[in-house]
Amino acid sequence: MSDPAYQPNETSATIYTEETWFQGALVMCVAYGSMATLSVQCFFMLTRGLSRSTLKKDLPLLVFVVLIFMLCTIFVGTAMQFTQQAYVDQRNFPGGPAAYERNQYCLSIDLVANITLVMSCLLADMLLLWRCTVVYRGSAVPRWLSITLASLVWLGEPIFGLLFISQIRDILHHQSVNFTLVFWCYSLALNVFATLLIITRPLVYHYRRAKLLGTHHGVRYTCIVAMIVESELLYTVFLTLFIIPFVQNHPLSNVFLQGLIPVQAISALMIIYRVADGQGWTKDTYAQITTGTQYTSETNNISTIQANPSAAHTQQETKVSPSGIAIHQEVYVHMGRGLSSTDGV
Repeated sequence: MSDPAYQPNETSATIYTEETWFQGALVMCVAYGSMATLSVQCFFMLTRGLSRSTLKKDLPLLVFVVLIFMLCTIFVGTAMQFTQQAYVDQRNFPGGPAAYERNQYCLSIDLVANITLVMSCLLADMLLLWRCTVVYRGSAVPRWLSITLASLVWLGEPIFGLLFISQIRDILHHQSVNFTLVFWCYSLALNVFATLLIITRPLVYHYRRAKLLGTHHGVRYTCIVAMIVESELLYTVFLTLFIIPFVQNHPLSNVFLQGLIPVQAISALMIIYRVADGQGWTKDTYAQITTGTQYTSETNNISTIQANPSAAHTQQETKVSPSGIAIHQEVYVHMGRGLSSTDGV
């Protein structure tokens, strides 16, 4: 327990606000550490398999990883410098560190942080909309139409980003509209919209394929982890946790504000990692699943065993159900894998 005798001569509300700013800086640093680790992993995964045949596909992703890492690093560095000024260098500012954080946002150091914030957000949302066009490739929606719609939706964000920066620089200081809230709400709406689109497509595919081949087909694209990664759901939830208290002018929003950019970078890099690892939805996924490539592969395995019995051996298994019915099962063992078929009941 801290000694009350050494507490600052401030109100409890002011102290709580200062605590939320400081806790937000800690959340930002933790998120940055995760982002930096993921950036290194993505970089080496992309460069390890880089060749002339994959250059066109992997080079844009590699550039994205480098840019998002640089922008996030600049943002965290400038944000931590601003926090140092508030809590150490300018600790005697009237109203304390919380008032400094709230009123000195027009300083150059904070302006750099906000510019990199907007640029990083634009890049991450561009990646998310690109994933939408990839997921819906091969659908009834023409490719040119999906790309056009995604571009039009994305173009609204840099406009609100410029208005947000202009308001910080006092160019639009007397405007009644809070463009900080507008910018983040637009980003949230974009992410929610993209999340619904990205999640819907694999679920519809999985439902249709399950009716034909069983529920185990296509699970890699419809599991909870896959859908969370592909849709940047982590960032959407984190942004919602910021906007709700921000709208209510509650200091709790400070805990999430500084961590928004590293968390969004993590969400974007998780998509890159999944694509680089060959687990993401690609432009060829829909063609493969609709032509039954996976099912054909499994059928070919059985045909190979039947055509080459010397490469396999069988085992007879008999199971008795609780009702007393005997079930005879023949198991084919081939190359370390087992395939079974029921002979009779």
